[in-house]
Amino acid sequence: MTRITRRRLLGGAAAASLSVPLPEAAAGMDDLAIVRMLIDAHRAAIARWSNLPETWSDQAAVAMWEKASCEKNKAAEALCFYRPTSLEGVHAKAEYMVGCGDFVDQEANDDWTREELISGFLPAGKDLKPWTEKES
Repeated sequence: MTRITRRRLLGGAAAASLSVPLPEAAAGMDDLAIVRMLIDAHRAAIARWSNLPETWSDQAAVAMWEKASCEKNKAAEALCFYRPTSLEGVHAKAEYMVGCGDFVDQEANDDWTREELISGFLPAGKDLKPWTEKES
């Protein structure tokens, strides 16, 4: 029987707040294991996308590229919007995202805003509200 702990409860709340559902394999895993699983899934999707041929000579190649792009985007969304519930999870997620162009290259990336990226590190229910300049 699985014991209900504060960490598991917070992990469930974090997963429930996701706009992208976690894979079924995440059930019962601790926070750091979930973050590592999401990182591994993103790395694998990038590898599949990167290994596609440079030229697209037919519809099948275009369909393969679209499928690989969709998988890469879904893996990136799952990692971006997952809110770790432990310091270890936050650290692992931040370390990976800082070194990954999908997340840090803001000029080439219009998939998410800085606010969305930062909000992915905040506790469930907390969101980053961009400041507004007050008129003088």
